[in-house]
Amino acid sequence: MPEPAVGAVIVSHIDELEAALRYANSTMEPMLEKAVAALIDDKRRALGWAGEAPADFDETQWFAPEEWRMPQSDENDCYLSFVLDTVACLDGHEPETWVGTIAGFAGAGIRFSATTDALGQRDWKALLRSQGPLIDELVDRGFLCDPKTGDVALTIPVDKQALVAGFEEEDLEAALEPLGLAIDRIQAARTTLDRLVEAIKAARKP
Repeated sequence: MPEPAVGAVIVSHIDELEAALRYANSTMEPMLEKAVAALIDDKRRALGWAGEAPADFDETQWFAPEEWRMPQSDENDCYLSFVLDTVACLDGHEPETWVGTIAGFAGAGIRFSATTDALGQRDWKALLRSQGPLIDELVDRGFLCDPKTGDVALTIPVDKQALVAGFEEEDLEAALEPLGLAIDRIQAARTTLDRLVEAIKAARKP
C-alpha cells in the first residue's frame, strides 16, 4: 500500500488505534507484568534459586542458582545469571507495546539471556570464543550462542492464539507456560552451565 494511502487509513481509524494503544499499555501490560513476575518467582522459589521478579518490565527480572552467586558481594552479583530479555523486530526496532513483543509482532519476542557480573563484555566474548565444545553443548540443548555478540540465550516461543485466549479469559498462566518450560531447560542444562561458571571464575582477573 502506498504511504499516502497508509496515512489516510491511519487517520480514518485513529480513534480505534489510539484507544487500542492506550488499552494495551494501561490494562494489558500490567496483566502481563503480574503474570510473568508470578511465574518466574514461583519457578525460581521451587528450585531454591536466587533472583528477583518485580511486576514491572522496566525493572530486571533475573534468576540464578545460589551456587552462582559471587562471594563477598553486597549486591546480587553472580558469576552467571539469566534475565528476561527482548528480541527486536526484524527491522531492528522494538514494538510499541509489550503486548506486541510477547505476541511476536514482526519477529519480536522474549528470551532468557545469560549475563555475568564477573567479566566485562570484551572478556566475556573472549571466554565464549575459547569454550567451543561447551558452547556446542549449549547449542545442542537449544540455546542461542554467539561469541561475536556475547549472546547466550534461550528463546521463549509464546503462542499468539494462546495469548488471545488468555486475555479473553483473563488468565494468562497457560499462555505464559513457555517461560516455565524455558527455566526447566536451563535447569536441565545445569551440568554444562556449571562448567561455564567454572570457566568464568578461572578467567576472572584478580
